[in-house]
Amino acid sequence: MGYDYLALKSLTLHGSVTGFGNQIGVGKESNIYTVGDEEGNPLCLKLHRLGRVCFRNVKEKRDYHGKRHKMSWLYLSRISATREYAYMKALYDRGFPVPRPVDFNRHCQLYDGLMNLIVRLGNCGVIHGDFNEFNVMITEEDQRPILIYFPQMVSTSHPNAEMYFDRDVHGVRDLFRKKFGYESEEHSKFSDLEREDELDREVLCSGYGFTQEMEEDLHKEYHQEG
Repeated sequence: MGYDYLALKSLTLHGSVTGFGNQIGVGKESNIYTVGDEEGNPLCLKLHRLGRVCFRNVKEKRDYHGKRHKMSWLYLSRISATREYAYMKALYDRGFPVPRPVDFNRHCQLYDGLMNLIVRLGNCGVIHGDFNEFNVMITEEDQRPILIYFPQMVSTSHPNAEMYFDRDVHGVRDLFRKKFGYESEEHSKFSDLEREDELDREVLCSGYGFTQEMEEDLHKEYHQEG
């Protein structure tokens, strides 16, 4: 329900939804509710629930996920909603007899995108180490995250890698709690990582004169300051 709250808060801030009514439909993949806009017009709100579907069947029947190996219900539901909205808008703009698309939530997309970014880094063998609201910039145009500040980056082979990973995840959750009043039970885990690259080893062997011992000294200093 926390994810639903974040979506509703965003749609309310946009003025797309100002009143929430009864549930009028329940399916394997979504719940449908009556809502109202600023002018009191009745609308339908669809909240996707792909977590109810067997994930093996989802992987067989959907092409949302591309080459991803591990997919959370959060990721699948967000992709499903975004994809449906895009197709419905394109069809509506061409005069097809489909419902008029009003809005869809972008903050949920941002939350999932940041969590996926942490996992993507991990799959390359590195952990940012200081992933928080001060080191992530969000573009105004398309809500795209830009990651900055890399002195505390560590290898996923570091003895405390899981602790650093969890700290980065907490940084994202803390950001959304402070900025949107939202706390999610769904989040990335160190066990989600599947190494696909050797970025950490590449940096150590890059010829920049940066050794494993120097890396350990640097992180000891940061740890003492923190």
